[in-house]
Amino acid sequence: MSKSGPSHAISGVFVFLLLGIFAVFSTVMVVLGAKAYKATADRAAEHNASRIASAYVRSMVRADDGRDSLRVDEIGGLSAVTMQNYYDDEEYLTRIYVYGGMLREWFSYAEADFEPEDGEAVCAADEMRASLSGRLLSVGMRHGDQWTNVDIALRSAAN
Repeated sequence: MSKSGPSHAISGVFVFLLLGIFAVFSTVMVVLGAKAYKATADRAAEHNASRIASAYVRSMVRADDGRDSLRVDEIGGLSAVTMQNYYDDEEYLTRIYVYGGMLREWFSYAEADFEPEDGEAVCAADEMRASLSGRLLSVGMRHGDQWTNVDIALRSAAN
């Protein structure tokens, strides 16, 4: 009887040791999987933000590509693409710019004071640089470490 007592204790310790090793490896696998998923999700979000921002700018410019209606402004240290339109003989402005970590659109009467925080948030962006050279509008947007450049040949510009 004394022989069977210690052998059960050793086999019990062996079972608990195996369970402990299994638990440690399972935890390690879950942590590594979570890190891989987070990295993939972050890359996808950054890529989607750059695609959304470039598609948005491109479609807004195409919609308002009228003769002498588009310009690039520097307003309070912000680079903005400004589009001018007339509705019922009233002048309106649409501005696209980056403020507070977001690409924004501001639409208002031309006489209204421009307040950057009042713009409608479109998507995440950290910085925007725009230039207009003749009939070529160039817009560069940064989100995180990634820059997205959009070059749009204006069709109706008189510049």
